[in-house]
Amino acid sequence: MTSTDNDNILYEYPLQERMRTYLRLEHGFEQLKASRVCFDEQAEPFFNALFAVTELLERCDIRTELTKDLELDKQRLQKWEEHPDVDRDALRRTINEIEHCINTLQDIPKYLRQLKDDALLTSIRQRFSQPGMSGLFELPQLHLWLSQSAEEKQQQCERWSQTLAFVELAITLKLTLLREQSVFAPIQLQNGFLQESSEQLLAMLRIKVPRSAKIYPVISGHRQRFTVRFMPLPGESKETSLHDIEFELARCSP
Repeated sequence: MTSTDNDNILYEYPLQERMRTYLRLEHGFEQLKASRVCFDEQAEPFFNALFAVTELLERCDIRTELTKDLELDKQRLQKWEEHPDVDRDALRRTINEIEHCINTLQDIPKYLRQLKDDALLTSIRQRFSQPGMSGLFELPQLHLWLSQSAEEKQQQCERWSQTLAFVELAITLKLTLLREQSVFAPIQLQNGFLQESSEQLLAMLRIKVPRSAKIYPVISGHRQRFTVRFMPLPGESKETSLHDIEFELARCSP
């Protein structure tokens, strides 16, 4: 995920394959929501996002991996229940949310089957998986479906989206817990390059870069070692300074 505020751009980079999948799903669900806003003008982004999320869930064993990760989060939080300064009500609410997500994740195959058995989605999915633009002349059934009233189309899109809403909830909860337990630390580089090893296993890096710097991080690595190199925007002046770079780095542990 990449986000911005008034002063900084926030970059995130996964250091584990399942975190890469979680971030891709998060992005897919965001695209699914955003595409519904302009659905009446352009329907293709909605179906592209829906099929992308569905395909990712079909290819990856999200149920097992995410359940395991949430179970670890639950155990970690339960250790805090006896701490005298903890807000027990807030802690218990979060634990209950985790338990709810763990239970609902077991239904992923059933709801994927519902989407796979949907006659309209099945009839158009193969065309959307092919590269290049698709015209309605190639999808007359979609052309007919799009001729319905806006209310009918929105209701159907809502049903399709809600079919996987419980997965989105679980992904959001897991990534929120991961992000909230990390702390940003200021770093200053002399040559625009950082290499670091960690005795602790890492799941993701979060980097805040000042917007005024006009540089972006190129990140590579794995759970115990990573590198960060800063680069100017392609096509921008080579005079962009890569010296005395100041940024903030958060190391997220699973």
